[in-house]
Amino acid sequence: MNWSLVDPGVIRPWLICEMGTRWLTAVRRFGPEMIPEALVPKVESASRDEILASLNLLEPAVVLWETSRDTLAASCDSLARTAAINPRVLQIIACHQLTHREQLCLTPFPVAAMVHQPEELPRLTPMIHLHFARWTQFID
Repeated sequence: MNWSLVDPGVIRPWLICEMGTRWLTAVRRFGPEMIPEALVPKVESASRDEILASLNLLEPAVVLWETSRDTLAASCDSLARTAAINPRVLQIIACHQLTHREQLCLTPFPVAAMVHQPEELPRLTPMIHLHFARWTQFID
C-alpha cells in the first residue's frame, strides 16, 4: 500500500513483536476486517525496543506481544511500560506454549486479551472496534 496516498488520520498501527512471522501473517489476514471500515490498519513487525521507543508517537494502536517462558519477564515489563506511557495502545498477548501458571503471571498487567492460535484473532473484533471508537471519531 502506498501510505503517502492515505489520510494519516485514518491509519491505525498494529505492531507485532514475535519470534517468527506467524502472528504478523495472521494480523495481515484478519486485521482489515477487525477494525471499523473508515480506518486502515498498518501492520508491521517491530522489536520490543522499537515498540517501546515509539510509544509516545503512537496514535490509538494495537500491539501484539508474543510471549514464551523465556520472554515472560520482559513481556511483563513491556506491558507495564506501554500502559504507563500510552493508554491508547490495546495490548494482546500471543501465548507461545505458556502454562496456565505462566499465563496467570500476566494478569496484573493491562492485557486486553490472550490468544493461543492465530485463528482466535477474529473473535477480538468487537473489542478492537470499541477500542478504536473510544479514541477516534469513527464509530460503526
